[in-house]
Amino acid sequence: MKDELEQYLIELENEGDKLISIGKQLLENIGMTEFSLFCTAILNRTINLNRGFITLINDSNYIAAAPLVRLNLDSLLRLFASSQSEFDYETFAQKVRRGEKISNLKDKTRKKKLKDFELVERLKEIKGLSWVDDVYKAGSGFVHLSINHINSSYSIDGEIMTGGIRKNDEFISNTEKIAAAHYMTQASRGIRVFIGDWINIMNKK
Repeated sequence: MKDELEQYLIELENEGDKLISIGKQLLENIGMTEFSLFCTAILNRTINLNRGFITLINDSNYIAAAPLVRLNLDSLLRLFASSQSEFDYETFAQKVRRGEKISNLKDKTRKKKLKDFELVERLKEIKGLSWVDDVYKAGSGFVHLSINHINSSYSIDGEIMTGGIRKNDEFISNTEKIAAAHYMTQASRGIRVFIGDWINIMNKK
């Protein structure tokens, strides 16, 4: 199981070069625009969240690593929001750069705001992204103090409870760590695919 976790971490680490590559394609094909700047910020955030996750897992600090899954998904949701907005991509990105909250912007029908739960509901309907709903709910449980933190601080074997304050994640199974690493990678890939598709669309214009 430990070897399997290592493979998932290697896969996540390999995302680094791929994120940089799509960033180069973005700037070479599109240049510096409001939306390419927005995408660059997301790519930069993603590559560093990935690095942080790997470092924390290798340091036996799953409790600090787990919220990063939710943050990676947040980047994917924000990127997806740009395609759902009432504004074109450039105007959307400009508004975000000037400080407007995406959750206050409306969709193309101008009837619904682009809040997280609305974006999750739409994104999970896309082929290959059904995992988004469960990860969003589970990830939020690690951002806010919850049963997840309580369960990560002890273990039960029959009638014996073992727990305490530890500088490690000894009560977290490798299965949980593998799942977290997998969804970190899935979110990272989703971000790359979205930006890659947008580049292709712009090149055809």
